[in-house]
Parts: sequence; structure tokens; C-alpha cells
Amino acid sequence: MKEKVNVMQANTNEITLYCFLGEALIKIQALEQALSHSVTIKMNPDESKEKADEFLKKQQGYTLGRAIGTASEKKLFNTVIQEELNSFLNQRNWLVHGVIIGNEENFNAGNIKEELFQKIKSISDKAEEIQRVIENDMIAFCSFKGKDMSKIMEQAKERFSERRA
Repeated sequence: MKEKVNVMQANTNEITLYCFLGEALIKIQALEQALSHSVTIKMNPDESKEKADEFLKKQQGYTLGRAIGTASEKKLFNTVIQEELNSFLNQRNWLVHGVIIGNEENFNAGNIKEELFQKIKSISDKAEEIQRVIENDMIAFCSFKGKDMSKIMEQAKERFSERRA
């Protein structure tokens, strides 16, 4: 016989927290994908699609920290972008590894403070912002390599305006 488990319903603050955390994690994963693709393209600009896809598969398995470290080591981005990535990694690490630290009592009581929501939302927004910067940098790199990126640029503009609508 299956044992019945009592489950407490989440309150509004907890549901909001879960939504904010979910949004932030999805946006961080989108940033990781953009970073993986950018590293692949920049490190393999003249490789066949098949070879680049093999490299990408390995790259996608890396943590954000490792991907940022590779980008730094190979000097794949300008100083401004690299510094943004390095700074963001600290924020992401806090979100993934430290969001509860110092907030245990509030979490246990279901009393989550507005400042925590705002901090998580700012990390989510920053991930999306850096993703766009990486995408634009990738487009510029491909254009420099002689690829026609006009269609891609138009799609990126449409995607961004749809998100903001």
C-alpha cells in the first residue's frame, strides 16, 4: 500500500520565488548556449560544419565557468564582454549555490523578501542582456569573416522585440 504524503501548498511568495528562479535559470541556460556557439565559431572559423558540430557538443557540456574560462584564455572577446562574463559568473554562482544562505529562516517561514526577488530578477535580466551582446558579437565576427548576416540580424531584432511586447 502506498503511503500518503502530506504536501504543504506553496504560498504566493514561494510561487513567485519559484517562477523567478525558473526564469533566471532558463535565461542563464540560453546565455550558456549562446556562449557555447560563439566559442565554437570563433575557435573553428574555417572548419566544416561536421567538425564544428563535434566541437560544439563538447562545448555544450561545459559549465558556464569553464566556458567563460576558455573564452578568457583564448581571448575570444573584447575586454568589456569578458569582464561582463566574469562578473556575471559570480552572480550566477550566488543564484545556484547561495540563494538560501542567510535566508534560511525566511524560506522556512515562507516569508521571502522583495529584495531577494529583485536580486534574482536582476540576474535574469543580466543573463538576457549578455546573451544579446554575445549574439551581436557573433554576428559581427561572422560578418567580418565574409558571411551575409543580414537575415540573422533581422531575426534577432524580431525576437528581441517579441520578448519585450
